[in-house]
Amino acid sequence: MRTVITLGCILIAFPCSIMSQDSGVDKRFGVSGSFRPVYAWIETVDRHGERSREHTLNARLQIRTEFAISPEVAFFFRIAGRVSSRQDHMMFVIDDHTPDDGSYPPGTVTFDEFALSWNLRPDLTVLTGRFQARFPLAGFIPKGIDRYYGSNLSIGHTDGVWVRWDLHPSWRVHLVGNHNSPGGSTHAARSPLDFGDPLARAGGFVNLEHCEKDGLWVQRELSVSLLPQSFVRNDKTRNYMAVTSRLVMRLPWRTDMTEFWIGGEAGYVPVAPSPASAGIEVQESRTLIRSSAIAWQISMYANNISGRHKIGFLYGQVEPQWLISSSFRPNNTLSEIRYRFTVSDRLNFEARCRFRSDLYRPDGADYTRQDHDFYTRFTWRF
Repeated sequence: MRTVITLGCILIAFPCSIMSQDSGVDKRFGVSGSFRPVYAWIETVDRHGERSREHTLNARLQIRTEFAISPEVAFFFRIAGRVSSRQDHMMFVIDDHTPDDGSYPPGTVTFDEFALSWNLRPDLTVLTGRFQARFPLAGFIPKGIDRYYGSNLSIGHTDGVWVRWDLHPSWRVHLVGNHNSPGGSTHAARSPLDFGDPLARAGGFVNLEHCEKDGLWVQRELSVSLLPQSFVRNDKTRNYMAVTSRLVMRLPWRTDMTEFWIGGEAGYVPVAPSPASAGIEVQESRTLIRSSAIAWQISMYANNISGRHKIGFLYGQVEPQWLISSSFRPNNTLSEIRYRFTVSDRLNFEARCRFRSDLYRPDGADYTRQDHDFYTRFTWRF
């Protein structure tokens, strides 16, 4: 049954790719997407010293359809599904929130885009509906400590309104207002964040982005994310606010084709839930700044080696009370090395080795949890 589903995904994707290239199709209508098969292996040593291993075959299919209503207005939607050799069932869902970690589980098919785009002016665009408002650290290992989802096999989205405004030739502002249901948010929002309070129904995100990316700086961004009245601390309902910044630069030495990048992202939550309320029993004095939360990551890349190869390294740490990342688990360190071979404009191959462990050993645990994993994957875009 699982093989049939996977083959079906390929058979669906293939005619869609042909249709999108057919010159006879109305130019106002377009179909695109991607298909990604993945083999993954993971070894885990849990907090009591027990060791386990597993390997899985997985795949994700995304098919996007766009219709230009006018030169300024377009409607688009994308259906996304993921399968795994270890899933128990297959279901189609349309929900008003995603799971706490920001991604739907294997065996799920859903709409991860369903929105209307309106270009009010050349420098001002408004999107409303379900869309992909993602702000990772630049590079081919895209991870974010705040608004990022859709990595590897993940399926996630934002429901709300997204305004993109070029306020200066060199600077762009993103304003995102997202909907939160009583059951959860439409992006990663882990326990104990709760949206039962009526004031928590709406969240906000502001990002200031430098648009010039051809010189020394590949990326310069500053963001503020707000989830109002979403957790309780010291018997008071509080706002969860995160400030993050991302900087990536080109190193001065390079060859005719290869260039080197280095950069990082840092985030700070002034007032966060206690580690215990987040389900991680560690002494709060062990965190970097008492009653707050810190997250950060750094990355290094060698890009376009011989024109087709890339190698990257990434390392990050997230404290127990950092609750809004789909790329990083709370109370976690992550080290990753990844290789990409660009076969063609539509097809690439990647291999990744990753090591994750607890940042702090929880009270009562004999060991810190450790995960070693490896994957290989192809990504075909049509």
